[in-house]
Amino acid sequence: MPHDEHFLQRLDRLSSSHEDLDLALGLYRDHELVKFVLDQVRLPDGAERVAIALADRPDSPHVIVARDGHFVTCLGDGMKTGPHPVVPRARLDGLASKLDRVREGLALARRSGMDSTKLLTKMTTVGPAVSREDYLAAEATLGPASPLLLQHWYGWWKLLDLIYAPLLRASTPAQVRHPIERDLVRAAWGAMHTAMLLNDTATREWIDQWAANDLWSERSAWTAFVGMCALPFAVRAAWIGARLGKPMLPSYKARYAAPPDAGEMREAGWGLVAMGLRHQGLRAEIWRVLLGRKAAAQEAPWVETVAAIFRDAAKRLDEDQQGVHREGMNEGRRLAVELTARLPESSEQRLATAEQVSEPVALAALVGAWEDAIHGEDADRRMLQAVTCSARARGADFYLPEAIVQALGPPDSQQLGAALVEMRKKLIGEQLKPAVRDKTPGRNDPCSCGSGKKYKKCCGR
Repeated sequence: MPHDEHFLQRLDRLSSSHEDLDLALGLYRDHELVKFVLDQVRLPDGAERVAIALADRPDSPHVIVARDGHFVTCLGDGMKTGPHPVVPRARLDGLASKLDRVREGLALARRSGMDSTKLLTKMTTVGPAVSREDYLAAEATLGPASPLLLQHWYGWWKLLDLIYAPLLRASTPAQVRHPIERDLVRAAWGAMHTAMLLNDTATREWIDQWAANDLWSERSAWTAFVGMCALPFAVRAAWIGARLGKPMLPSYKARYAAPPDAGEMREAGWGLVAMGLRHQGLRAEIWRVLLGRKAAAQEAPWVETVAAIFRDAAKRLDEDQQGVHREGMNEGRRLAVELTARLPESSEQRLATAEQVSEPVALAALVGAWEDAIHGEDADRRMLQAVTCSARARGADFYLPEAIVQALGPPDSQQLGAALVEMRKKLIGEQLKPAVRDKTPGRNDPCSCGSGKKYKKCCGR
């Protein structure tokens, strides 16, 4: 008897629940979803059949599917799945949601008349003027092309260092500087959009291979984005760390424990915060790292300065994570109102009050705010808000709707590029400052704190 016919006859085992029966038939009709699930889950070698759970309970019924996608049979409540690997209901729902986004993206790409080549060109040439719809379409058409995306990302990343060189020289004339500043913004956003797509669509196998590269224990591939200091890049770098998840945790912990510079330590720190927020199972371990990190005697003063930022962040999130999230979304609403204030009052996209701003728009405005994420008294607070609100987001959630993007028009790339250069100069200046330390008193000398005691009996104990 053919597999599918036997499966249909065994549907009577699901008669006790209309929901289970509807889902089983829905899977049977949706061959694309079943193929997508089988492609995404890791099946042991030799496993010819897979059990897909229809409910999220211990006695869940299952459908048994062959590795080639044919339906074999149904198992009712409490029936054993035997040696077959199981796809839990939560995993099925997550993959179904992911496929829905792919389908939505393909529909958007068809409606816009853009193929994958045109979409990739747009994503890497218009800077920050990429919409949520653009991202979804690119995710659907370019997502499976990991080698192509990796090649483009790496090319942009290497180009960034070359572009910065003439901009950091004061002698470069304005007529030369301005076009290069525009190129800088194009390269920075081209690299960032590509990195987002690459990691948002990556399979677990790809992530495992990426994590196995010894290079990441010494330097993160995303440090370049934090080195540009602007919040949109820094918060996206943190999100990428969270998206990669557990396979990258040892690398982030190692770089946080022994950072070569403050930028690397910040990138590792915010990546760890985002990981802890996105993956509940990793949170306790990550929080121990953040709360326990204190500068050793031989480390530069900036180590303790940066470590204190993340100790405070972990404490604040433990005490009031919902409050931080609420503050961030309120700030995003304020920024959305400020962003659209230059539109005519007659424009449907003009958001006059915070109440008019939806949560998706507030989030996109928050993580897109063109601010220095490293310098300034509010930088750490704003990064904490942005990371808290976006750690569990999807890649598309970082982008404004197309209607708002079109209404606002293209940004001034030269102005944005000039701002990036100034942020970079400030960062380099800080890193080049020599560490100044007070001379340590001898053991029997008077303690420098003024207590009148010998150093060995006071601060040197």
